[in-house]
Amino acid sequence: MTRRMITLIENGGMGKCSFSFNNLLLRSPLRYTMMERRFLYKLAEAIKIRYEKMGLQVRGNWDSLVFNMTDKDLAMVGGNTNVVRTYKTIRLLAQKSIIQYHQNTEKQMVVDYFHWIDAFRWNTSTNDYTVRVSPELYEYVINLTKSFTVLNLHTAILLESKYSQKFYEICSLYSGEFRFIDPSTPNEVYKKRVIKMSIEAFRFTFGLSELHDPRTGEVIEKEKYQRFKTMMEKVVFTAQKELFTLYEIHKCDVWFDYEVADRYGRGRNGSPKSLRFYIYSRECPKSKDTELDRPWQKGGVPLWPYEDKPKKAIPAKKKVKQTDWLTFDTDYQRDIISQLLNAIFDADEAAYYLEKIDNEQQRSVDTYSQVIQVLYEKQRQPKFAQGTRRYKQKCLREFVFAINLKEYGWSIEPYQP
Repeated sequence: MTRRMITLIENGGMGKCSFSFNNLLLRSPLRYTMMERRFLYKLAEAIKIRYEKMGLQVRGNWDSLVFNMTDKDLAMVGGNTNVVRTYKTIRLLAQKSIIQYHQNTEKQMVVDYFHWIDAFRWNTSTNDYTVRVSPELYEYVINLTKSFTVLNLHTAILLESKYSQKFYEICSLYSGEFRFIDPSTPNEVYKKRVIKMSIEAFRFTFGLSELHDPRTGEVIEKEKYQRFKTMMEKVVFTAQKELFTLYEIHKCDVWFDYEVADRYGRGRNGSPKSLRFYIYSRECPKSKDTELDRPWQKGGVPLWPYEDKPKKAIPAKKKVKQTDWLTFDTDYQRDIISQLLNAIFDADEAAYYLEKIDNEQQRSVDTYSQVIQVLYEKQRQPKFAQGTRRYKQKCLREFVFAINLKEYGWSIEPYQP
């Protein structure tokens, strides 16, 4: 028996029902179930429509943004047989907070806790529901002047796993002209739409790592899928299969391939250190040949993340300016720095420098990009690139962090065990 797919708008076409999220919201840890996220997709789209209809150009008017719903509306989200389940989902959403980290105008780090749903009411006589949206969402759903991603509601509502939903968001986020820059390989240029994430960053983004309250240390979310093999099977492979299946039947416009990018130690038996994801879309498919436009399989042509190098000599490229690094979000800037430090230093020394850099970042928002710039310049030097690990440690301790950073008005004292 063919399973009927649930859509919010029957007979609706692809591309006609979109909504937007701030990129910071997309990169925040995954803390919602599949049903919760499905409802939030619908709510975000409804907020956009209502906001435009009411002409609410002032944030203060947001306080009156209230939605009335019936069981029919709940059925559109979860299906006719899951109305009670959807009701429970909305009720629980009113209790679940969003956690966001940002800097205020004084460059101080602030942790925000707020809710999507400010209030939820059920009229027992009419069996109607009322949802009032939190005004804090203004910056994340409506005031999208920069750094936002457009998602398709028809696709988002079909996904049956919260990890597939998160991968859909990530694929949509990086399906454009994004090009990853890896300071650990300064002589290689990544192809567009290829991203590299450390295992730690991946686990944080997908809500798999243990999440603590930054003030009390209280565990907010427990760790999930500690074994790498289990994580790949339950999270990555399942999401890839679902997205690609929808892509094949033209219900989704993006999907991804993946591979282990780096390992600890030597050889192929070391524990995985980072993952690499290849984002494909209708506009930029993996291949124009339909037989090749599919997930990589063992024995197939290996995935290759870098642009092919030109055969003829070309003039030296212009020096990358520090402002180029500013186009990256701070989470990814920090992850790049962390990967490089841990590749050169022992864990304690890497943690020392990362802590100093984090402290300076709270004072100046350009800190991460400044550090990436000086590391990038050092790695382009042939003597450094060919040097031993001990030589690289000495260069970073005594020159890069102690001297080169002074160009930006600050520096880091060498690590003392």
